[in-house]
Amino acid sequence: MSTVTAALPRKTMMQVEQRFLRIAGEELAKVQLGGATAMANLLDIVACWHGSRAQIGFHEFGRQWLLEGGATSEAANTLLRDLFGLNNEPNPRRAA
Repeated sequence: MSTVTAALPRKTMMQVEQRFLRIAGEELAKVQLGGATAMANLLDIVACWHGSRAQIGFHEFGRQWLLEGGATSEAANTLLRDLFGLNNEPNPRRAA
């Protein structure tokens, strides 16, 4: 019986993604309505992406997370959809 476990794929962020997160955090902190919730959701996206076995980049993972309705409030959803460039995509919260 082997005690070797398979390693998870290594996740690395490109410099542009790291800068994206820094700027997003600074800007979301300035927003009165939904900014704090959007920051918490952004942290959730980072944690989910890092824990995922999917071999896709952070930005694409975040877009999919939002398209699947991951945001916890309408205000945060609006802010994050704008941040990830999903303004013209259908909103899963309104589809039901």
